[in-house]
Amino acid sequence: MLAPAFAPCAGATDTPATVGRADPPSCAPIRLSDVGWTDAEAVTAVAAQLFGALGYQPQVPMLTLTMTYVAMRDRRVDAFLSNWEPSGHTAIAPFLADHSVQRIATNLSGAHYTLAVPDYVWQAGLRDYHDIAAWSGRLGHVIFGLEAGNDGNTLVLDMIRKNAFNLSHFRLVESSEQGMLSQVDRDVQSRRPILFLAWEPHPMNMRFSLRYLTGGEAVFGPDGGASVHTVVRRDYDVACPNATRLLARIRFTIPDENEMMMAIQRDHTPPNIAAWHWLHDHPDVWRGWLDTIVTRDGQPGRPMVEALMAAPPPAP
Repeated sequence: MLAPAFAPCAGATDTPATVGRADPPSCAPIRLSDVGWTDAEAVTAVAAQLFGALGYQPQVPMLTLTMTYVAMRDRRVDAFLSNWEPSGHTAIAPFLADHSVQRIATNLSGAHYTLAVPDYVWQAGLRDYHDIAAWSGRLGHVIFGLEAGNDGNTLVLDMIRKNAFNLSHFRLVESSEQGMLSQVDRDVQSRRPILFLAWEPHPMNMRFSLRYLTGGEAVFGPDGGASVHTVVRRDYDVACPNATRLLARIRFTIPDENEMMMAIQRDHTPPNIAAWHWLHDHPDVWRGWLDTIVTRDGQPGRPMVEALMAAPPPAP
């Protein structure tokens, strides 16, 4: 069962007690976990650019998904912008249960995350989870996934362990995002069958002609639908209400994230520069995020971000 709908945390709402007040010095370093997915790199870089312009000191440690939540429980990470649901529920559930972390916002809706195949495989008949077992020989009894500990991997391994869809004779090949996509690219070039984890937003949807399988609702949710949430550590909203208020307002669309991820993957643009260009080109999106937000020294925040956008882009 998924966690119940969450209410905005105390620091995420504008009240007379919090509007326009600077956070205390202890909030100056803001630690934003990056789990290495391209979408996570993009959205985390946007947040880091904004907080840097406001006089905070953003730090972006690279951690696995599980270690992100452990670090938040241990107060070594403040925020995480890539809690995918429903696929990520197993990973975050213990930390929600003991109140180590709390969700403060949905920063992306309308996403997808489930198993996929190239279009030529779909056209040949592998269209649904119930079709996978019949394709086991042609697939080499393999499903390609992401890094060890990834939430999607956990769901696939659980299917294999429970023999869901008669998949007990399959194995999961774990790899980095880039490693998995390199395998997809090789097999697509040779028109070999391949079954792999796929998601949207991501440039893979433009790079490859792929199809998402149907029939996996009990595993990945209805139609593989997903949303992405912003999470903060326990009491961060109380300790750092100004920073929390900004984190709770950050929102993206699928085209927003695809734009940044295409720059990162196709053009090999560093995430911080891709984020700067996106902010530079979309002031209509982020200006509203900065209403009542102040800098570390209590000045209006929006002019500082506008000044950053008027300056040359950051160094790689």
